Amino acid sequence: MNHNTTVSPHKTKQFIKFIAYLQIIGIILVVFGHSFHEYPDGEMGKTLVIYRMLYSFRMPLFMFVSGFLMIFTTRLRYSSNRTGIPQFFKLKLQRLLLPFIVLTLVTFIPRAMMSGIADDNINLSLNSFYRSFLYGDSLVIPFLWFLQASFLLLIFNHSILTLGENAKINNIFLYITLILLFAILPILPIEYSYFFSINEAVRLGLYFTLGAAYCRFAKNIDKIIPWLSPIFLLSVTILWSCLFFLFEGSKWIFLCSIAGITMCISVAKLMEKHDVKILDHLIGANYIIFLLSWYCNVATQQILHHFIELPWWCYTILSLVSGIYIPWLAYCYIQNHPDSRWIKITAMLLGQSFKKKHS
Repeated sequence: MNHNTTVSPHKTKQFIKFIAYLQIIGIILVVFGHSFHEYPDGEMGKTLVIYRMLYSFRMPLFMFVSGFLMIFTTRLRYSSNRTGIPQFFKLKLQRLLLPFIVLTLVTFIPRAMMSGIADDNINLSLNSFYRSFLYGDSLVIPFLWFLQASFLLLIFNHSILTLGENAKINNIFLYITLILLFAILPILPIEYSYFFSINEAVRLGLYFTLGAAYCRFAKNIDKIIPWLSPIFLLSVTILWSCLFFLFEGSKWIFLCSIAGITMCISVAKLMEKHDVKILDHLIGANYIIFLLSWYCNVATQQILHHFIELPWWCYTILSLVSGIYIPWLAYCYIQNHPDSRWIKITAMLLGQSFKKKHS
């Protein structure tokens, strides 16, 4: 495979495989990060250096991929039939906010009743119910703030790009403007609201726009960056590590995050080149793993520990494996029963589509 991977309709399979690996790497890191609840530091593993190092780029990686896919699906896959703003808004409502609403509704009462063994209490009240839909610091499933922030970034960036393109504004100027905007917003002396996770959208918007720009200009960028060079991968890994220890806790940590994303891209492209298929069985399941892994994490850590005393690492292994593979089994079942009315309804409520996995 030529390392100058161009994003074009003629190389869809190659592109999908590469981006699918990034998605899987990202979701494994997310579930891994949520599997240290019982680590004996009282901070759910945050005292572990490896935990904090991986944390430096796991959500930025997710946002990078989201930006990347926004451009691919709306501008490159079907370049002659671009997605309009109203249609795009409707698609993202179905894909992101419908699952968010459904899971919040289903989980609110059980979560409130579990407050005795949970890390943060949720009151069984109308105020808590209302806030659980609108405020990122009051969510029933804490990490679903990502869906809110992604929705905001997708709608904002797609709208700006569409309006700019319709006005015949230079593409490079549009992308540079968006990148600069989201580079500046986080360092302004403004306390951004938790309302619909605006604060997280601002914090992670830079990585989203970088992903969008990389997708749009991949043909040019891939001529410059030797993604498939083992020396390059080693170098960027060392750089990522050094930047972490230099800038942890500072405003410059974004440089470490970008280095971590670059490292993951190189790994994904090398996996594709050398036909490493160890992650292939998870292709397509990353979104349902993200949506459902919390239930497995809670069941194998907080709830299980309430009844059985085990070494902390047992809970971590159980949480990691179940958090990935129980949702994966649900994904497989959904994909294998596309004609079932109940499965169709379930798939729709969880933002899933029926697509064949790539071989």
